[in-house]
Amino acid sequence: MSKQVKNNNKLNRTKMKPITPLKMIVILTLTMLSTKSRSQNYDFALIQNSDYNFTLAAVSQFDSGSFEPRTQSYGFVLVLPDGFTITVDQVLPSGTNETVTPIPGTNVAGLDASMADKDLFLITTDTSGGTLSAHGSGETIPLVTFTVNGAPTSGEIRLLENDSNLASHPAINGALDAFIQADITDDATVNFTNEFNMVSGTNAYSFETLSTEEIDAEILNISLYPNPAKDEVYIKGNTNDLSGIELYDINGKQVLVQTHSFERIDISQLESGVYLVKLKSIAASSKTIKLVKH
Repeated sequence: MSKQVKNNNKLNRTKMKPITPLKMIVILTLTMLSTKSRSQNYDFALIQNSDYNFTLAAVSQFDSGSFEPRTQSYGFVLVLPDGFTITVDQVLPSGTNETVTPIPGTNVAGLDASMADKDLFLITTDTSGGTLSAHGSGETIPLVTFTVNGAPTSGEIRLLENDSNLASHPAINGALDAFIQADITDDATVNFTNEFNMVSGTNAYSFETLSTEEIDAEILNISLYPNPAKDEVYIKGNTNDLSGIELYDINGKQVLVQTHSFERIDISQLESGVYLVKLKSIAASSKTIKLVKH
């Protein structure tokens, strides 16, 4: 009898303790919070640099410390008024290759009638494992800088949201979703997962408020040469119509202002890269030209 009791006690010691309902709730809650924190890593936002030049940026939702997260690819969709196009000026990280796929709004109007008078541009990238700079929570990281061609004066530019009527339509099956495949964990492995959270901040700009004045004919005929350039840029056209010249880098920072002697611009002190030259006329209109500095 005593031997049987001893065996039963040993068996009881090896049994797992049951999980109480309260403990189960705690475990599930912690799991959900952990999953949520990992899904909230990068938001996307549109930033207007100047006139019709914009940047699609990732807004970090975490502090990477000194670690530089690696990216494999990212993508998003821009919506514009029908008939207008975009030119990609720069993509980051360095070495990234982009693909721009135009999608006529009429092709998807059957799924979302609001797209009938619009055009869409699906931009996807191959970043080849390039790194983003180390960042803190809330920091803005430029990804794609582009220019809207044709100077539209009505409608808007919009970043398509994943929960929009079109992107969330079952027939689309996620093909138009914004995403960013990234490795955000500072360890010995490389594991790319989709770290896109949501569109936040400004996701649309109205063209009616961007440029309300008419551009006079004289400034329309002005151009820059050479382009690309190294030390000096010359202005071809009637410079008597100009009242000022402003240069901006791809992040929208003003790097040069010129209020006289408009025949030549000295860019020898600028770093190599893409700039926007804003030509301002006496008639209070303006024209922006992309300039590449070697």
